[in-house]
Order: sequence, then C-alpha cells, then structure tokens
Amino acid sequence: MSLFTLINAMGKYGCNQVDWAVSRRDFLTKTGAGFGAVALSSLLAEHSLSAAPATLGVAPLAPKPGHYPAKAKSVIFLFMEGGPSHLDTFDPKAALRKQAGKSLPPSFTKGLITAMGEYDSPIFPDKREWKQWGQSGLWISDWCKHVAEAADDIAVLRSCWANGIPSNGVCQMNTGSILAGRPSLGAWVSYGLGTLNQNLPAFVTMQDNNGTVVNGPRNWGAGFMPAVYQGTRILPGSEPIANLNTPEGVSEEQQRGKLDFLSAVNRQHATARPQQTELDARIAAYELAFRMQAEAPDAVDLSKETAATKKLYGMDDPVAAPFGRMCLLARRLIERGVRFVQLYSGAGSKWDAHSGIEKNHGDRFQETDQPIAGLLGRAAYWTRRSSFGAVNSDARP
Repeated sequence: MSLFTLINAMGKYGCNQVDWAVSRRDFLTKTGAGFGAVALSSLLAEHSLSAAPATLGVAPLAPKPGHYPAKAKSVIFLFMEGGPSHLDTFDPKAALRKQAGKSLPPSFTKGLITAMGEYDSPIFPDKREWKQWGQSGLWISDWCKHVAEAADDIAVLRSCWANGIPSNGVCQMNTGSILAGRPSLGAWVSYGLGTLNQNLPAFVTMQDNNGTVVNGPRNWGAGFMPAVYQGTRILPGSEPIANLNTPEGVSEEQQRGKLDFLSAVNRQHATARPQQTELDARIAAYELAFRMQAEAPDAVDLSKETAATKKLYGMDDPVAAPFGRMCLLARRLIERGVRFVQLYSGAGSKWDAHSGIEKNHGDRFQETDQPIAGLLGRAAYWTRRSSFGAVNSDARP
C-alpha cells in the first residue's frame, strides 16, 4: 500500500485523528524540553510553500537579541582539517633559516616529545617568501598571496593553544573541549541567537570532498543540547541539497498530506519518549525540508552570479573551484539569514602533512587561497592599492 493510499484509507475509515494520552508529567516535560513539539503547531499552519514563516515567538530557532550589541550578525567558519603550519603562513621565524638542519637547542629539549614521538628531530628550514602587507604591516607568506590583499581586514591571534593533538585537538577546535559530548560552536550560536530565516537551516556545514573529517558529525553536533541545534550537512558539487525539488507528478497538497501523516506518527512516537530530543529535531527537519523547497533552490543557484564574481572566488580554476563554490554558497546563505556556516577544507586530514609539506601545503593553498580572498571581498582591496600595498617587500622579520 502506498503512503497516499494509506492516508486516504485512514480518512475513509475515520482514522485520521490521533488520540494523545498525555499525563501532567508528559506535558511539563514537553513544554520544558521538547522545543520541536512546541513549534510544530505553528509550522503545520503553513499550508503553502509560499506562506509566511512560523510565528517567531514560539520557534526554538527564532531570532534572539544578544546580551550586548554587536556588529557581527553571522559566522562563516573555515576549518583547514589537519592544520596548516602557522610558521608557513602568518608567523615567520627568522631563526629557522639560521638553525636549519641542526638539532633543537638544549633549552628546548628538556622534557620535549615531538608530536609524533620523534627524538632529536632536526630543525626544518623556512622555505617561504615573506612580505609585509597593508597599513598594519602584517607579515604573510607567499602561500597566502591572495589573502594578503585583505591584510587590514583580518586578525591574527598568536596566543592560541590546545590540550590535545589529532582527534582531541579537532574536537577542541570545534566544541571547545577535548571530551566528546559538548555542543559545537555552531550549535551554541544557533541556540543563543537563533536564525534570521525560518525557511533555511540556522547552522549549515559543508566539506570539499567526500572524505571523513576527524570525529565526523560530532564537530557540528548539538551535544547535550536539543538536537534541533545541530548542523545541517550540505553536499559539495552542483547539487548541494539532494532530493530538494518535488518529484514530477506530486502536488503541493500531496506533499503536505504526506508530511502531516509523518508528523502525526512521529508525535505519537515522541509522546512516550519526552527526553529524546532527536525526535523533535526530526519533526522540525521534515517541516524545514518542506519550507526549503520554496527558498533553498534560489539560495544554492550559483548560475545567477556573474562571471566576474565566480572568478573572484577562484571558480575559473579547476583546482580552486570546489572550495570556491563552497565559499560563494556560504556567502549566499548568510545573505539569506543563515546564522552559522562551517566549511571544511581537506576533509580526511589532507592538511596533516608529516612529510612532503611543500607539495601538500602548496596544493592545499592553491585550492583555498583565492576562494578565501574572494570571500573576504578581495575586489575592494584592489581599489585601495593606490594608497598602500606591499611594503618592505624584500625585507625579512
């Protein structure tokens, strides 16, 4: 029996009503922790793809004011999975060339164990070419030559440190803790600020290939918070959201009927399991997917961007195009009210170079440097080159 036949049969025999057995405890639990069920009544009131969004006052992802006024309204988090070397990007050390090939000085070796358990490792030489950029005079290497154009619009933090390496380090970078089970940064932002567009996910994550990021979905999970705040994975390539469009021959009313039936079944199942917020998230996800059919196609349609814009993001270069597409798509999502977009470069720890770093990092920066510069608004910096540009181009720190 098809789903539509089952729905019609339920209506024919008077089974289209669901009886809820709700105790006082169930009611209090649901209203206290079941965000999805609270919002569902207003969501189900949307009988058209073009209808107004749900009442923002009851939705768990409704926009919320911050404790303090801020210029930033959204976040695009670029994560280089495996970690580029700070000594080869924004943190030059002149002594590296002087000490190249030698053992570490005694002042460094007391109790020192290198990342891979090596002992008495020789010092690797600095092979980069460095310039100072912008009015700030920020030192940037030749691997980041396009990002360098935005030197006065970026901040370099030299005081960051972590408690762990590989898996623990990735977990800490994404959640603030080396221990599993903590909410991700995007989940916290979605929880605290909500989203500006109820027809798109609040928190989106993308990666540039089909490899597995260390820790996987834990990096964009909701941890101990309600599952509705976890990230929504969008796929790379020309079809970022699979199966988004309604199949031919299926009307909007049929889609709505199918969704209503699934929601009723899910809600009945969730009533006996009030602590499982994943069920609330699933109900909300079905509703969001329905609403996304109206707005998401336009958001992910890059054909409307000019050739000049695509070139700005490196999409004319086959090597840079995948990450460039992601950066351009991230910008379009943010413009449409998505609160947090996380982009993974080198999924599968492709930045993790224990040997052959010149080729490894050289390839990775070719994939990302131009797209990141485009995302930063590189075009604006070309117009300012007449007043300042690279200074002390042949000098070294």
